[in-house]
Amino acid sequence: AQRKPMPPELAMQLPVMKQVLAAMSVPCYELAGYEADDLIGTISRKCQAAGWDCVIVTGDKDSLQLITDTTHVCHVKTRMGQTETIEYTPEVFRAEYGIDLKALMGDASDNIPGVPGIGEKTAKDLLVRFGTVTDIYRDLDALDIKPGVRKKLAEGRESAQLSFDLATIHTDAPIDFAPESAAWNRDYRPELYDWFQADYPDLHL
Repeated sequence: AQRKPMPPELAMQLPVMKQVLAAMSVPCYELAGYEADDLIGTISRKCQAAGWDCVIVTGDKDSLQLITDTTHVCHVKTRMGQTETIEYTPEVFRAEYGIDLKALMGDASDNIPGVPGIGEKTAKDLLVRFGTVTDIYRDLDALDIKPGVRKKLAEGRESAQLSFDLATIHTDAPIDFAPESAAWNRDYRPELYDWFQADYPDLHL
């Protein structure tokens, strides 16, 4: 809700990109009413059910919640001109992130409110000491925490639940997908050459 519209110069490239990928026999998936995250999550679970390993390459940390023994996430980030890719396995993920963290501290970039007054340091401390968000609220009255933190958690209970729901990627989108049908066989279609030669007439493919 807080994001600016896609720049027109980028939006106009999307139809062309889809045509190029189709000509390269690279499958694309989209489904009205579902975010890309939900389709990626659904496909990862279908791959897992079929016995396939799945690697998700993305700059979106939300996808980290999809990590399993067979689904890894390569998180790509660029800072000060340097691009870094970290492969998150279950072990790496547990050591650094969790959807419960976002439910407590929020994420302004995704319009997730979190619990007002609870920042990253406090959220991490709570999760390390007491477990998940569910655990924290189940034992809230008995937790060894400062009165002010307890008050913020109590007043922000509904916001924490809403944030958890907002941060959760759905993995049951009704998308028609089978891992074997998505395997790329490098079967370039004739129109691919037409597309590239239209812009680069001197290119010999």
